[in-house]
Amino acid sequence: MIGASLQQDIRARSNTVSFLALFLGLSLIAHGLYYPQEWLLLGLILSLHNLFKRLNRKGKYIAQRYLSPNRTDAILLGLVLLSLLGLLHPVKFLEGIFEGLHWAVLWLCYRLGMRIALDDTAKKHLLNYIEWLAVGVAFIGWLPWVSKVGGRLSSVFGYPNATAAFLGAVLLMSQHKKPVVLFLFISLLGTGSRAGVGLFLLVFGLQQILIRLKTLSRNGLIHNFKKLGIVHRYFKELWIVVLGIAGIFFVPLYYKSAWENLIAWGFTSSSWQERIVYFKDGILLAWNTGGLPQAGGWWAFPTVQHFPYWTADPHSSFIHVLLNQGVLGIIGIGVWGMFSLVSLCKTWVKSNFNTLSEIVLERLIVKFKIVTALIFLVMHSLLDADFSFGALGVLFWLLVGTLHNSKNSVRAQLLTQKKSVVYLKTIGIVSLRITLCLVFGGILLDPKLAERNQIWNLQAVECKKSDPNTSIELWTTSLKWDQTQVKIRQELAEHLLKQGDLDSGLDTINSVISWQPFEIMAYEWAQSVAWAAAELNREAQPEMSITLYRWVESVPLTIERRAARLSELDRKLWPGHKDFLPTEHIKMLADNARQRQLTQLLPKHKL
Repeated sequence: MIGASLQQDIRARSNTVSFLALFLGLSLIAHGLYYPQEWLLLGLILSLHNLFKRLNRKGKYIAQRYLSPNRTDAILLGLVLLSLLGLLHPVKFLEGIFEGLHWAVLWLCYRLGMRIALDDTAKKHLLNYIEWLAVGVAFIGWLPWVSKVGGRLSSVFGYPNATAAFLGAVLLMSQHKKPVVLFLFISLLGTGSRAGVGLFLLVFGLQQILIRLKTLSRNGLIHNFKKLGIVHRYFKELWIVVLGIAGIFFVPLYYKSAWENLIAWGFTSSSWQERIVYFKDGILLAWNTGGLPQAGGWWAFPTVQHFPYWTADPHSSFIHVLLNQGVLGIIGIGVWGMFSLVSLCKTWVKSNFNTLSEIVLERLIVKFKIVTALIFLVMHSLLDADFSFGALGVLFWLLVGTLHNSKNSVRAQLLTQKKSVVYLKTIGIVSLRITLCLVFGGILLDPKLAERNQIWNLQAVECKKSDPNTSIELWTTSLKWDQTQVKIRQELAEHLLKQGDLDSGLDTINSVISWQPFEIMAYEWAQSVAWAAAELNREAQPEMSITLYRWVESVPLTIERRAARLSELDRKLWPGHKDFLPTEHIKMLADNARQRQLTQLLPKHKL
């Protein structure tokens, strides 16, 4: 009976490996799983697969401890919860929902990775699949009709640094297929990613040193030197060395932009300085919200910019989590990472290679390589190409799952104990997976759920004349759903001013400027609508008109003061600072507003 159950479980794990390889491949093809629609579709596929596997299992489980939640489950589900708590203070409400779904998908990948950890053969097959997927990614990147972003190899990701992160992680886990390794390394150079190449060389160097120190101590230095046959091996494989040198020279000759970016290591370069600015502004955004979770918090970057830069992503997993999951998210991941790393280091240090069999030694080295790949992905995500590219997150948490210690699994004869606890855990996990299926499926089947703010905006326009107050309520609700809607803020400001609510209208105008602090056209629009409102209410609300005239008059000075606050570094990073000046239209309205204040009619008093 137990033998039949084992055979069934082994076949299930083999099927799981095939599905995971297919899922990761689809994630890579789908632009590295970056866009929401792709997340939703593949997330639904993954959640349905997990639910189907759970509901179709028969008999007792062979490894109950594997099924039991652990601290990694806790941190991943905790990040889902914190993402949903961020909906209480959203910058973009929908981003908070997607963020929670992202972490839920990564949790499912982790659970599947744990299942793979119970079978060394399945784990080996999975790593082979991943390596060949990396070969496919690199090959696609070299195709002549595939666009090169900035002349750099970007492949399916469409972003060179994300491609470098994936290729570097796979290289660190490679099983020494030298032609494959060589091709992947040359492709890594072709991405022109300084962080990717630099961190790879650093982590790879430390990895090889630690492995060599351990393996050399197994039978002695002289024995290993003879066994390895170093001189004979290098002469035998001289063609690989020659091919490698030729490939390295190929990159600067035919992909000059990638090579120039790769060798620009000066920390005074604009790229490094921009990263520092992103980090500073990200921390400032978190400070302004008290470190609380805030759905889509990184979308508020324009409100704290010292100079205009475009970014829909904080370019750092640290800032990403800090803004979306708050300080609690950072603390949780930090504690989890520290405990996990300490546990793995203890296992490596305490392992006596002299007493281990060849099979156990090979398993330990493979596990160590996976750990170094995870460290590389974490380090790279702190600088660029964070897990906004879901394929990188899938790879990371899948590998974390494969590190599960199968020796701690409970034997089949012990599974009959504490059935009530087992059933409760099973019900909880199945309920969560059913919920994920319903959420993913609901959004896909009813796109209006993801476009609620657009519906409110259309309704507000329709009832603008017949029911002005309802329009204000609808626009206000829409802005709570998505604060980044500058056009809606403009419509709301114009509507408020036309309704005579000059105070609220001016506040809304100021909010438009705060979201476009370096857009001259925004200042022109704001000045024009404020001038028109002041003229229209010149007699009805003379005091408020004076306030509006003063605001119109102050616009040129506001622009000049903002330009004066630019530091030398800001001006270097923003070449267009010379054009950030009041236009003739802005100056003219400011002069007119100054004159109108001198001739403003006094309020009429009854005699």
